[in-house]
Amino acid sequence: MANTGLARDLEQALGQLLLRRNRSALYDAALEGAPPGVDRQTYPVLSGLARLGPQSAARLADEIGIDRSGASRYADRLESAGLLKRGPDPTDGRATLLALTPKGRTAVAGLRTALTRHLAGLIADWPDGQAQALIDGIRLLVDKPSD
Repeated sequence: MANTGLARDLEQALGQLLLRRNRSALYDAALEGAPPGVDRQTYPVLSGLARLGPQSAARLADEIGIDRSGASRYADRLESAGLLKRGPDPTDGRATLLALTPKGRTAVAGLRTALTRHLAGLIADWPDGQAQALIDGIRLLVDKPSD
């Protein structure tokens, strides 16, 4: 059984990480030099598609934590910028899937490089093993099957 004090500290630390201002700071770091059409609102849609693959707007919205109309609106902007495309869902003739274009995949690669550079700067002075311990802990936390 996990130590209740540690679990409380983890809850508080995760709460801090998930605050909009902290997410925004990470987004801002990733968005330096972002292509037209990619901003704080559209970044989660682009990033979500990169992680999840082609998705319906409803499923993507659910996965990234925004409403469906927002996902569709942001997808429109990304489609106008040539970063994503809409296509038929092969498993449901009534549904449409959102998918990254080659230009979108290139944009995601650049955004991830910028974010990686920013994170490298944040952890540069951490004690040996500390960053790896954080990574390992996050993986244990998110990879645990829900009951």
